[in-house]
Amino acid sequence: MTVSEISAMLGIEPTHWGDKGDLTPAGRSGRDVAPERLRYQQTYWSHTVDDEAAGDEDATGFSALRVLIAKLEPNASLVSRLRDSGDTRIWWSGGSDSVQGGFVLQADLISSLAALECDVYGTAYLAEEIDGVDSHDGDIVEFRLDN
Repeated sequence: MTVSEISAMLGIEPTHWGDKGDLTPAGRSGRDVAPERLRYQQTYWSHTVDDEAAGDEDATGFSALRVLIAKLEPNASLVSRLRDSGDTRIWWSGGSDSVQGGFVLQADLISSLAALECDVYGTAYLAEEIDGVDSHDGDIVEFRLDN
């Protein structure tokens, strides 16, 4: 499928994209990288939500993930159809308020993620203060399709 077809199917515009054969950001900038990194080898469609877009100061740190799920849930069957020709992934990153990096996924959030049947990749950034300023910039979540 093309980026346009995926967008029309989901009713969501991507924040990052590239049809197979299009120049990648490295290709557009003229960077000296391996030839296979200059053009997309498969269609890439991604929609990113950050905690600023989520707007809610959620103490659990998963407000951006909840916003993304709310966008995708009405299209869960379409997301499932996309898996027939590619990989669907949710990438989450967030900050921990400690140096241990622990976090809790609430049961309703786990259930909503399971309903989408996407692989979920996550990174918890540990709290690190430099001159009294927290080094983490917030939670980011991305739904990504590669086909």
